[in-house]
Amino acid sequence: MLHPATTAETIVIRATALAALVMLHVILCIGPLARLDTRFTPLLYNRRHLGVTMFFLALVHAVFSTIQFHALGDKNPIVSIFTASWDDHNPANGIANFPFEIFGAIALLILFLMAATSHDFWLKNLGAGFWKMLHLLVYVAYGSVLVHVAFGALQSHTSPAYPIALAIGFVGVVGLHWVAAVREKPLNATAPKSSPEEDGFLPVCRVEDVSESCGKVVNLGSEGADRR
Repeated sequence: MLHPATTAETIVIRATALAALVMLHVILCIGPLARLDTRFTPLLYNRRHLGVTMFFLALVHAVFSTIQFHALGDKNPIVSIFTASWDDHNPANGIANFPFEIFGAIALLILFLMAATSHDFWLKNLGAGFWKMLHLLVYVAYGSVLVHVAFGALQSHTSPAYPIALAIGFVGVVGLHWVAAVREKPLNATAPKSSPEEDGFLPVCRVEDVSESCGKVVNLGSEGADRR
């Protein structure tokens, strides 16, 4: 309504970008929230569905952006994504034409790997250690997304609203993780030192302490709530 000349393609590009960015922050906050308040625990297992949805939103954003900005030149659109800004970027001009697309491509690749391996089948066959390491790359994707959005938006918008909004989201994510870590520190100090891999089963709670259709977080050594 404010910009009637805006094309449908631009609306799709911006809407999917905003939706994916908001969902990424929500996904990153679910973990620490579940560790701080058990009411969020049911979301922990099902956040994979949010992750898959977020990837498809990011993919739609990437496809429409590629068509809109890179499909009409002489270069192959994929090649143009990785070279166009480098060709035009001049460090003397500050952030003008900064190659922000590369960071978006890195994030999209990581989000694809996470979405493709989100099913329990991959957790079982890849092994818990490798699967967890792969999915911890979400923080690399998050950093890449912040750079991609910040430098992409700041090239065409001078309003401070964009960097302020990104900063608030970043502080919120980091703050929740920090508070959860501080809360769990005394629990980790008093957690059983024996290992279930060595001693078999470990008693962690009573049967009646486990709610129906809901996970329960327990501390088994120094990894804290990462083992459930």
